[in-house]
Amino acid sequence: MEKTLRIIKYLIIGGLFLSLFLPLYISDSLFFPFITGKNFLFRIIIEFIFMLWVILAVCDKKFRPRKSLILLSLFAFIFIMVLSTIFGANPYRSFWSNYERMEGLVTYLHALAYFVVLITVLNTEKLWKWFFHTSLLVSFIIAVYGFLQLAGIKPIHQSDVRLDATLGNASYLAIYMVFHIFLALMYFLKEKNWWKWFYIPFFLSYLIILYNTATRGAILGLVGGFFVFLFLMSIFSKERKKKFISVASLLLILLLITIFWSFRNSSFIKQNSVLSRFSNISMEEQSRFVIWKMSWEGFKENPVLGWGPENYNLVFNKYYQPILYKQEPWFDRAHNVFFDKLVTTGILGLLSYLGLFIFSIFYLFKRKYRENFSVTESALIFSLFAAYFFHNIFVFDNLISFIMFLIFLAYIHFHYISSEPIKIENKKIDYNKSVDSKLAITSPIVITVFVFLFYFINIPGYLANLNLLDALQAAANGKIQDASTKFNKALSHDSFGNSEIREQLASFSKKVIDAPEDVAANNLKLEIFEKALSEMKKQIESSPNDIRYMLFLGSLYNEGKRYGDAIDILEKTIDISPNKQQIYFELGSSYLNKKEYSKAMEILKKSFDLEPSYDEARKIYAMAAIYNRQTDLGEKILIDRYNTHKIPDSRLVNAYASIDDYEKVVQIWEKIVEQNPSNAQYRVSLAAGYLRINERMKAIEQLQKA
Repeated sequence: MEKTLRIIKYLIIGGLFLSLFLPLYISDSLFFPFITGKNFLFRIIIEFIFMLWVILAVCDKKFRPRKSLILLSLFAFIFIMVLSTIFGANPYRSFWSNYERMEGLVTYLHALAYFVVLITVLNTEKLWKWFFHTSLLVSFIIAVYGFLQLAGIKPIHQSDVRLDATLGNASYLAIYMVFHIFLALMYFLKEKNWWKWFYIPFFLSYLIILYNTATRGAILGLVGGFFVFLFLMSIFSKERKKKFISVASLLLILLLITIFWSFRNSSFIKQNSVLSRFSNISMEEQSRFVIWKMSWEGFKENPVLGWGPENYNLVFNKYYQPILYKQEPWFDRAHNVFFDKLVTTGILGLLSYLGLFIFSIFYLFKRKYRENFSVTESALIFSLFAAYFFHNIFVFDNLISFIMFLIFLAYIHFHYISSEPIKIENKKIDYNKSVDSKLAITSPIVITVFVFLFYFINIPGYLANLNLLDALQAAANGKIQDASTKFNKALSHDSFGNSEIREQLASFSKKVIDAPEDVAANNLKLEIFEKALSEMKKQIESSPNDIRYMLFLGSLYNEGKRYGDAIDILEKTIDISPNKQQIYFELGSSYLNKKEYSKAMEILKKSFDLEPSYDEARKIYAMAAIYNRQTDLGEKILIDRYNTHKIPDSRLVNAYASIDDYEKVVQIWEKIVEQNPSNAQYRVSLAAGYLRINERMKAIEQLQKA
């Protein structure tokens, strides 16, 4: 029996070490390959090792968690998330999240289980050293991948220049590097032998990769973290040499910052893709500050438990500010972890989350609890948390960085319980019939529960994701029938991925409805279109206040020429989100297609008045005025911005054509051809315009060039 429990323990340790390799995993067979694969694998690993841990903890008291303020704070945070989920705006989404994020309560419950296993099974300094060094090895492999991206051997996934390695996002890679920069530095300063110098290549590699992510929050967080570390060492270190080095390094950092700020407008900095991002920081120019104000309004509406995890999008839509047209249209995060917690879990959730930082610092610096921490180690971990905290002010968290945070919290907890005497008798377990019976009773129950949870949590969502990617690939290859079948199969799993599947089905149906007759027969097009409508209605029933799906449905109706239905749903959408121009555009399109031009102009004027600096709103408003035969007004709107009404935009062509003003049609087509001289179709359209105004020679000339 003792051998059985030892095997269980080693399997758990193996699972914990395996979790460190998650950042390397990219699942090309899944939709959102950098997110879904890592998260599904994390859940499976944690479910397996937690099942084994329950069996181990029942049989051996040594593996039951011992109390600390960090553990209590984490329990409190998860408990408040449970309450926020139950009483929030959309409990289903709060629990499951979606494919793009793969977070929600379900992931945080797994994170809690992960933490409990960490603090009970990694119970020696030697185990922790091996654990941290495994993480250093994995991070170095990721750094090598980053260098291959830098050399152009491996593609960068997110942008042209900002490295993202196997994490698929520059910000995610950046904070992952920050954790390992401090980890490499910690062991460099802890080790007393010559091999400590092996940590320097790790340290420098991570710095280079971090710099080339061009992630301002993480880089500034690192600089601030170093500053905090050096400041603490200059005060608390008892060695004169360390004090001197710390003070000198502090002065050097201040000097470098001063030099950078003095030359921030120089051509060298402006032309550098990384440094220029720091020279352009402006409080007024950053949309995230507008988003934070919106977040505050959302918090005031539900201050105690918030809107529920994963429901930030509802706040974003309700309190949307028109100036945000410059950004992507759908935000589901505040781009600030603390506002995210405040909005989604209320003041109770934020306080319990902050408790993780506060109590870890308490254990790091309270003399009674840091007997196993040196001053250097305490200062380093505190500085790491300061860097992570600063980074979280400007971005949202992700699974990998949260795992790293939990690992360091567990390490602090380990040191705390190591300094506290065990209050129960620490006798060797008598592996007798009592333990044998516990194992016999516990194992089948725990395994049965594990199998049920494993299937319920993972399998439907995983299979649906596979089918979704198959459907998208079939659609991209023009296999309409096959794509339709795969979409239906994906939906048949009835998983948390339904929202994403329905969105993709709606986009697919809009393309199919315009497909040539030889590509998709009318009955198949109609079948796909009706299926998309039906599924989007179901999505709205499950998420009644989410305007994203309402807008999708309105757009679908417009594509199917059901303009009255589109108007009905879009007007309801505006009631929920009165400042979002995109809704007005779609509603204005509905009225234009119904040839109710005065109503369309009224709607599109509202979108323009919301934010006159929005060029798209200006063009569409001008177009509506022309359709309404108010050409002077339409042209004035354009001239006020562009000093001409001849804007190369095919929508204006259609507007002038609708009122038979082909002189203006030709003028705009001339501009379009001027900008796109090698486009044959544009020249054909210009030729058609010339024919309309009896300029036959010019028409022939354009046809010959075409």
